[in-house]
Amino acid sequence: MSKLIMLPLYLEVFLLIILSLMFTLISFIIVRKRVSHERVQENHTVASYIFNAFSVIYAVLLAFVVYSNWFDYEKSQDNVTNEASYLSNFYRDTRILPDSLKTIVTQKLINYTSAVLNDEWYSMTEGRTSTLADSALDDLWYTYTRIPVSSIPNPYLYQYSIERLNFISQYRRLRILDMEQTTPPIIWVVLIICGFISVSYTYYFTTKRKRTHFFLIATVILINVLLFYLIYVLDHPYEGYAKLSSEPFQMILNKFTQIK
Repeated sequence: MSKLIMLPLYLEVFLLIILSLMFTLISFIIVRKRVSHERVQENHTVASYIFNAFSVIYAVLLAFVVYSNWFDYEKSQDNVTNEASYLSNFYRDTRILPDSLKTIVTQKLINYTSAVLNDEWYSMTEGRTSTLADSALDDLWYTYTRIPVSSIPNPYLYQYSIERLNFISQYRRLRILDMEQTTPPIIWVVLIICGFISVSYTYYFTTKRKRTHFFLIATVILINVLLFYLIYVLDHPYEGYAKLSSEPFQMILNKFTQIK
């Protein structure tokens, strides 16, 4: 399913519009041949009240799901930014180390950041983590926690830097968890059923002018399809053209290598 958002934005939207119009045209021809305008016109008044009530409930549900996915998408971006920020802070903390130890730790830090940027970021587009990044982080932990405290001029700052290293690990775990789809299947089931009902109602409220009726149906179908598409894209923050940027890691990697 993730392959649905691997095409360029303009091409995907264009395909959605074309497919929506094709579906509308085919279903419109079938319905208009079997159901005449006069047959359902007398029930328009009563049906409109029901449809209005349903539309309000459906709109609230759609708004909630879109907002929830957008919030999760923003949270995923925050997790990436926080991980990069703690990497930068940890780098500054390690400047207190003697030159020999500082060079080793800095290289381990560069190895991890490079593994995230050049290997794990690509792996996450396929819904998996990087063993290279796993090993690099473990290596950084092992190296840093084996440093004798007696060789450090400021033991208090060293202890504080361990806490920053914990935060790096924590935000990496959160970043990995963000790969998982956050919209439960039951929500998709409810949305699809409600979307089907909303589209079905548009066939019921017929007009004598077929072109006008077709345009109204196509509008409702297209809106539903685009909103479902938006929810799906927001639900996959590391896939497709709308995936989160790796720029925060690129910036700090440039910093590490320049002043190494």
